[in-house]
Amino acid sequence: MNEEKQGKEDPLLKGAVIVLVIVGLIVIYDASFPRSGGGQIARQAVWALVGVVAYLIGRRMSLRTLYRWAPLFALVALLMMLAVRFSSLGAERGGAYRWLKLGQVGAMEILVQPAEFGKIALIILLARLLCHSNMVSACQPVQAGRLPWAALIGLLIMAGVVGGVQEDLGTALVFCGIGMTMLFVAGVPFRWVALLTAVLAVATAFFIYQKEYRWVRIVAFTQPFAYLDTAGYQLAHSLMGIGTGGVWGTGLGMGRAKEFLPASETDFVFTTVAEETGIFGSTAIIALLALVSWRVFVIASKAQAMFLLLLGNGIGVWIALQTLLNLYVVVGAAPTTGVPLPFISYGGSSLVSLLFCIGLTQKIASNPMMGRIERQGHARIGSGRGNGRASVPRREYRRGVA
Repeated sequence: MNEEKQGKEDPLLKGAVIVLVIVGLIVIYDASFPRSGGGQIARQAVWALVGVVAYLIGRRMSLRTLYRWAPLFALVALLMMLAVRFSSLGAERGGAYRWLKLGQVGAMEILVQPAEFGKIALIILLARLLCHSNMVSACQPVQAGRLPWAALIGLLIMAGVVGGVQEDLGTALVFCGIGMTMLFVAGVPFRWVALLTAVLAVATAFFIYQKEYRWVRIVAFTQPFAYLDTAGYQLAHSLMGIGTGGVWGTGLGMGRAKEFLPASETDFVFTTVAEETGIFGSTAIIALLALVSWRVFVIASKAQAMFLLLLGNGIGVWIALQTLLNLYVVVGAAPTTGVPLPFISYGGSSLVSLLFCIGLTQKIASNPMMGRIERQGHARIGSGRGNGRASVPRREYRRGVA
């Protein structure tokens, strides 16, 4: 069977993503209007169109190409993440080094955030390293060989660059969460994952204590109103905005928190949603994001090869973890850190990379490897002859026991 044969897309996933992107454009216009008029929404609309193209590319992307070139993709992403600090293209905003300036169109700068594409590269790289040497062959137990160690090293390098070079702890935590979950799904012993978690916790504590403003953020997180004019400013105004919204909300365009929050259209965009639409609007957004994550996990669970299973799970964890981390920050359940709300927050790199991954997920949903696995599925192992007629049960195939 030709890999390019297209199957059916998941309609729930596609519909939920479309609604989230449209809602995101509306909320960004609402949250950014007091400061920038229609400037932010115009830029985000352009990025949304680019995201549609990225979705179509992901939908038609050859999975064999992803597998074959995974190390190169990771290397390019790593170099881009280093370039934000060590090249003339790097752009500093608010003390953080997260963007590359690729040019300017009129008054609009073209900025990209390499870490968002680094998440894709990390997922693809780990999916390959945690599989056997052939994309459609049964995976060896992940404990065997050097591949698990290579996956661990790759994860630590990429997360370390984001945290240490870009000084972006929130994104580094997302990298670590994606990596550890993929290791666990691939069958890495729990003691490995627990040990890695402990090491990362120590590294995070060291990272926080390294600079005073990071520790002050932790203190302000516990008492935001005591630090209303300093480190607790954003969280305090976020909590006031959410409290003002109550059950029914103040109405679209009537919120006040966006006038005080400097990140009202990015990291704290959910504050505007909660204030202006109340519990019902907030619950609807959370339900849509949960639906997207759930459908991605369902599609991954039905994948016919371990590479696709890991790829889908990595994407699902990315969306779910980033959603939870953003919401925790906004409601004061976690210290303030810069993590966008998927599909909703302003930011072209985040939107384009997510839509590309949704396209990849739809590609996985079409089960492009099904026929090849059923015809060729390790018939040589089962019969000692390369007759290509034997098939391998999906459960045994994914466990690597065929």
